[in-house]
Amino acid sequence: MENLHLCPIPYLLIDRKFNVIDASNPGYEFLDVGENFLSIVEEESSPKFARMIHRVPDGTMELNLKKDDAFGLFDLHYRFSDHHQHYHIAIISKDDQYQKVSEKMNGLFDLMGNSPFPRKKSNGNEALAKVSSLYLKLSNTSDWNRQEVMDKIKEIETLLQQELTN
Repeated sequence: MENLHLCPIPYLLIDRKFNVIDASNPGYEFLDVGENFLSIVEEESSPKFARMIHRVPDGTMELNLKKDDAFGLFDLHYRFSDHHQHYHIAIISKDDQYQKVSEKMNGLFDLMGNSPFPRKKSNGNEALAKVSSLYLKLSNTSDWNRQEVMDKIKEIETLLQQELTN
């Protein structure tokens, strides 16, 4: 593809067997020409990727991909070209979104545990409201580790409720 190297986001062209044909410069941070895309897809996500991309020729999916020897969460926007018989894939990181959630959770933990003053019911209620709000926001996000995070938030919420009723 002409001037693909100029694309400012990770962008890959892969064949039907998921081998890289070409990529943007940021795309080469994931894979080189000839390497197989499945080599950077988390093992548990590989079947999902293969099934979805063959069933739906144009779409978006969320996957854990390896970059710099660590996995991260990414949105893949893809489209199959019948004319060229290859896939166009744009890769967008979602780590920033989860970083914000993590920062909010850390703030809640600070609010609950690091106060030099005795806990007051109003602080507990405020923390409980924040946890509930965070739980609702997360329930509307994608599947990646959502259940695990939501379970932890629910556990914290339960503990806060028990603390407030005692």
